[in-house]
Amino acid sequence: MNKTVLITGASSGLGKDFANLYAEKGYNLVLTARREGNLKSIASDLINKYNISALIIPADLGEKEAPNKIFNFCEESNIKIDILVNNAGYGLTGEFDKISWEEHDTFINVLSTSAIALTRLFLPNMIDRKYGRVVNVSSVAAFAPYTNSGGMYIATKLMLLKFSEMIHNDYKSRNIYSCAVCPGFTHTEFHRDMKEFKSSIPSFMWMDSRKVVEQAYEASMSGKEIIINGWIYKILVFFMKIIPKWLVKLRSN
Repeated sequence: MNKTVLITGASSGLGKDFANLYAEKGYNLVLTARREGNLKSIASDLINKYNISALIIPADLGEKEAPNKIFNFCEESNIKIDILVNNAGYGLTGEFDKISWEEHDTFINVLSTSAIALTRLFLPNMIDRKYGRVVNVSSVAAFAPYTNSGGMYIATKLMLLKFSEMIHNDYKSRNIYSCAVCPGFTHTEFHRDMKEFKSSIPSFMWMDSRKVVEQAYEASMSGKEIIINGWIYKILVFFMKIIPKWLVKLRSN
């Protein structure tokens, strides 16, 4: 029987590439995102191309009840999730006090709270079956020594990274591995409309989204706890870890 993977944020970007990769490898899919039309198109294409099962669950992970909605759908449909890919995310920047609490709350729900909730909901079944893989899409930003941005992006990515490490170390003895995927700048819809920003970043620092997904798959299946995508980012994270915070703060003032 084919294993089943649940992918959040599956309507575009890394999520869509995750769906394609797992379908190519024969996994059945459960895809969730806000954009139902995109999900239907992706699922239909992958079913026809790879002869796998692909179900969709339109859901907004900014809403606190969304993880329960997804879990209940799987339970009622007798779908057992073997692999959970917590990929959903977006950007939110600006001064902290200028961003409304509602925006902060929704953002935190999508990038961290929903991932934790879904892991907690699906973990018991993984334990019962003695098999599970959790892929948490964090970021190299989680290693940043300091940020003067008022948005919660780095904070949520750090939380997801540490949560992922905890799950991996607490449950790897039960054949359940959690892998924190930490890409840098990646060609997806996330940056597509940020033309001035994209042009300010050297081309060698941009990664192909399919490559990021392939590396994430190999790392998670082999039981790696963390993967930093790309040699340039491995070097960058090394320096992030050794640069004193006071020096970074001094240069940012």
